[in-house]
Amino acid sequence: MPPLPVIFCFAGQGSQYFGMAGQLLAENAVFRHWMLAGDAIVAARHGFSVLAEIQGGGKRVSQPFDRMEASHPAIFLVQYALAKVLQDHGLRPHMLLGVSLGEIVAQAIAGMISFEAALTLVADQPNLFRRTCPPGGMVAVLAPATLHADNPVLAARSEMAGITSPNHFILSALAEDLDEIEAELRRREVVFQRLPVPFAFHSRFIDAAQAECLAATALVRRETPFWPVWSCCTAGLTGTAMPDLIWRIVRQPMRVAHSVAILEQQGAVYVDLSPSGTLATVLRQCLQPGSPSKLLSVLSPFGGDDQRLTKTVETLRRLAETGTLR
Repeated sequence: MPPLPVIFCFAGQGSQYFGMAGQLLAENAVFRHWMLAGDAIVAARHGFSVLAEIQGGGKRVSQPFDRMEASHPAIFLVQYALAKVLQDHGLRPHMLLGVSLGEIVAQAIAGMISFEAALTLVADQPNLFRRTCPPGGMVAVLAPATLHADNPVLAARSEMAGITSPNHFILSALAEDLDEIEAELRRREVVFQRLPVPFAFHSRFIDAAQAECLAATALVRRETPFWPVWSCCTAGLTGTAMPDLIWRIVRQPMRVAHSVAILEQQGAVYVDLSPSGTLATVLRQCLQPGSPSKLLSVLSPFGGDDQRLTKTVETLRRLAETGTLR
């Protein structure tokens, strides 16, 4: 049996927290280089330090990191820098997989879009949406996706923003409807969590941003990627002949469960590079019993990032050298 392909995975909004990757920032020179480089780009364009925002000024991990002007570039930078650390160890993926904002990270790592162009797009997006869209939000729901269509309140007040696993989906709604939606979920005794985002991404509620978003991305230079990039927006591989892809990434539903079902036809080693290990948890729920696939992650709100990085590097090197994870 051939070795399982290695897939670097990148997440979007909801994976952030104050102090994320602080140990790597202090101790890993490669990680720090890319974080500082990105911090300088954002500071020159928007007048604030992403690193200072991540560090939080004494804020706890449990407090919501919800200022999108800061969290958007922060999520991009942490994942980009972590991927560069793995590359510095001589590790290369067979494929990159992105979810929502993570798709832009994947495209940048693959060389489809330059680091500066991708980070600039990400850092500019919050102001673009504030100019054009009404306030909204997103709610992660621990239940089968059929609940949305079957429940009159959810169906009328929200849109399905994505199906992440057989028993987990995400809703988007206007801010004025979020309390009613959450009250209905409580009434049904369904576990949920509101995500720290101020807009109803992946739904019709952001359609007013389409023209500006397309204009902002129209002149971005796109190159043939070094590695295949899998989109959880299209549930397929991306290419340079998709000029509207950035808009589609933020507007269309996230097809995570469907994407994993396709990728699982051969199995994979999924390397979760998200700030919180969010994707490893989601992907685990998508795997069928007996799947040969493996899940690796590095970062966590609970610390120990250096040990997990060491373990991930050792595991991937062993796979590259021997074709086995054992």
